Amino acid sequence: MLLAEYWEQSYWPACQRLRECTRVGYASAWNSHIKPVFGDVELADIDAQSVQSWLDGIPTAGGARKAWAVLRQMLRQAVRLGLLDVDVTGRVTPPKPSGYEPDVLDIRQIRQLLQGFLGHELEAWLICSVCLGLRTEEALGLEWADLNLSTGKVKVRRGLQWVDGHEVTVEPKTELSRRTVVLPRFAVLRLREIRPREGGRLIGGLNPGQVARRYKSWCQHNDLPYVPRRNLRHSWASTALGAGVDVAVVSRALGHSSIATTARYYLRPDSEVLREAQRTWEHALIR
Repeated sequence: MLLAEYWEQSYWPACQRLRECTRVGYASAWNSHIKPVFGDVELADIDAQSVQSWLDGIPTAGGARKAWAVLRQMLRQAVRLGLLDVDVTGRVTPPKPSGYEPDVLDIRQIRQLLQGFLGHELEAWLICSVCLGLRTEEALGLEWADLNLSTGKVKVRRGLQWVDGHEVTVEPKTELSRRTVVLPRFAVLRLREIRPREGGRLIGGLNPGQVARRYKSWCQHNDLPYVPRRNLRHSWASTALGAGVDVAVVSRALGHSSIATTARYYLRPDSEVLREAQRTWEHALIR
């Protein structure tokens, strides 16, 4: 069976249960990188050397990682289905992680950003994005009915994505992502003041693309600290850990399936913390 036949008859139909944004990403990797090289190759004729050569020839790190992930899933599924004897991807050196560290806001910048959005149509969305460590889609999907402004509790029950030019409402990413988080007191008080009578989404009638553009534009025109929307989540996690919040609590608030995930991506002490650690170590050494 040709790899293209396997994609059309088996792998792609099995992907229909996935989120639409995930399917779009898989289809892009297939059409851009995998199909042109391996589409007309028999499954059994795909060998480690050809996969390694193909992988090394993909010019962008992100494209290589996505294409590699999709091809590996395809071949592993083919083995499980009995269409292939061996998964050759186990003999290939995978793309290296990018080592990307997102730009984050510190406490002073977060304070400045919140003050700069007072009265703005996106203020409620920004408060929740900055204070709760929500994924981009989770913050976009929040409705006023999800906020209990008596207790400060916020239920995360859905996400809102923009896929191929239209809105898609999605279920939480994992079961642990379906969670209840708690707003700080100042946020509760401000949200009470600006809560509309009619309810609805925190972003009103805007779509995700419009939110991104208006958020960025307002920051630029008012000289406010700016990071992409997804990095507001990173900013909360980093500053919470820096303030001494236990990593297990931060992990639960983020909806991570493992504390190890939180530690790997967010436990990066800043220079002042490292300097204090060295002072402590030095004191122990010379006393």
